[in-house]
Amino acid sequence: MRLMKPLDKDTSLEIRYERAIKELLDLALDHSDDCARIAADVLMSASNANRTPTRKWTVNLSELARINEKQAHSVLGVIHGKTSLKRNPKLMIPNGAELFDKVWRWFYPDMTDTQKRVDNHHLT
Repeated sequence: MRLMKPLDKDTSLEIRYERAIKELLDLALDHSDDCARIAADVLMSASNANRTPTRKWTVNLSELARINEKQAHSVLGVIHGKTSLKRNPKLMIPNGAELFDKVWRWFYPDMTDTQKRVDNHHLT
């Protein structure tokens, strides 16, 4: 029987970060309740998105009391991954840019592509 090599700290954190991003994206794209909006806020904040050219997307920490324990674990996974790995969450998953764009459009369905490019210029 061959034993698997243990994952190093960064690899295991990358896996947790990726899973947490996917879980919050699934929740945000469902957009059926406040939990979806909170998930979107966390993801957009972690990706350094701007609501306007001068106002960054922020997370209201008091609203985290509205989510369940599994969702809170995902939020903490995104925060830990972002702060430790210093990587934009949309770059951590396949089709991340497109999925984050869908979340963005949920918040700003009437924003033009030009406005979005101005507000979103430093996401990459």
